[in-house]
Amino acid sequence: LSLSLFLSASPSPDFLPLDADIKRTVTGSTSSRSFLSSDSLTHSFLQSNSAESVAMGLLRQFEGMQLPAASELDWLVPEQDAPQKLLPIPDSLPISPDDGEHADIYKLRIRVRGNLEWAPPRPQIIFNIHPAPKRKVVVAKQNYRCAGCGTRIDPDYIKRLRYCEYLGRYFCQCCHENAQAVVPGRVLRRWDFSKQPVSNFARDLLGKIAGDPLFNLDDINSALYRKVKALEQVRLLRVQLFHMKNMFKTCRLAKDVLDQFDCVPGHLTEDLHLFSLNDLSEVRRGELPTRLRELLRLGSIHVAGCVLCQAKGFVCEFCGNDKDIIFPFELNKCQRCEDCKACYHRVCFRGQQECPKCLRLAKRRERLARRNMEEQQDQGEDEGGGTPGGA
Repeated sequence: LSLSLFLSASPSPDFLPLDADIKRTVTGSTSSRSFLSSDSLTHSFLQSNSAESVAMGLLRQFEGMQLPAASELDWLVPEQDAPQKLLPIPDSLPISPDDGEHADIYKLRIRVRGNLEWAPPRPQIIFNIHPAPKRKVVVAKQNYRCAGCGTRIDPDYIKRLRYCEYLGRYFCQCCHENAQAVVPGRVLRRWDFSKQPVSNFARDLLGKIAGDPLFNLDDINSALYRKVKALEQVRLLRVQLFHMKNMFKTCRLAKDVLDQFDCVPGHLTEDLHLFSLNDLSEVRRGELPTRLRELLRLGSIHVAGCVLCQAKGFVCEFCGNDKDIIFPFELNKCQRCEDCKACYHRVCFRGQQECPKCLRLAKRRERLARRNMEEQQDQGEDEGGGTPGGA
C-alpha cells in the first residue's frame, strides 16, 4: 500500500529513471543480487512508459538497500486530509463466469455483470410467444454459454441444456430445474394457461409479478375480448364499476359502498383494460365475474336509495321523461355522447341524430365569438375616431 500510494504521487523528473537507464541497468553486470531478474522484463515492457515500467525502474534504484518506511516518504496528500472512508469503493465487482477461483462468490447477493460474451438475465416483461427454438442456433447466439450463470458448454453437450419458454433461452441443469409456470405470452395471445417449463430465474420473476397489473389487453391483443366471452363480460362490468365509483367519490353517503370497492384491486374499478396474471386466471375460473357482479349489485342498491346520487343522473332530452333517471353505468339502456358525455336513452339516441347538448354548446361558442368580434370592431372604431379630433 505504501509503495502504491508513493507511486500515485507525481514524481520529480530527477527521480524518474529513463528507459535508457533501465536498459543499461539490465544489460550491465549481473553479479550483484537484484530485486527482479532481467528475464522477467520483455522488450515490449522496457519500451513502454507505463506505470509498471516506472515502478520496475524505481525498484532497481533500491538494489541492495532496504525500502524506506512509509513514514519516511513524502505524501502528496496526508491520510488525515483523505481518509479511507471517503474514497470511492465499488459496491460490486465484474466477475467472469470462467473464473473458477471465485466459484463461491456467485452465492452472494451481488451484481454479476458478466463479460463481453455473456450477461446475466434481467427482469423483463415479455408479451409475445417465442418461435419454435432451434437448439444449435439459439445456443450459438448464446456463445455456447448458459443464459443463467454463463458457464461455457461444449458443443457436444448442448443436448443437456434446458429451454425456458418465457425467456426463450437455454440454461444449464443448475439454473433450470424443470420448474413449470403459466407463460404470460401464451395467455395474452392464445388464452393458453398450460404450464410450461421455465428457468429458475423466470419462475421467481413470474411469481413476483403475478399480482401486478402489467398487461393492457386493449393494447396487446384486443381481439381476445371477442374470442373469450368471459373476458368480454368482465370488460363490461369494469366499465360499469368505473362510472359508478367515480360517482361515489363525490357522494358523502357512499362511504360503506366505497369500502366494498376497496376489497378488490384498485385497477379493476379505476382502469378498463389493465390485468394481472392472477386476474386472468380468475377470469378463466369464473371467479372474477362473480365478484364484480356482486359489487355492481351493491352499488346499484345504493344509487336507487340515495338522494344525492339520484341528483347526479341524466334526463333524456329526446323523450323528456324526467321520471326515468339514467346513469352512465346503465349500459343496457344508456347511450353516452362521446364528445360532451351526456346520457340519453339508447332507443332515443340514434346514430343519425345529433346530440342536443353539443348543438347548444356550438351555438354558445358562436355567440361568444360573434360578441368578441363586435367588441373588437367597436374598440377599433373608438380609437380611430379619437385620433383626428386630437389633431
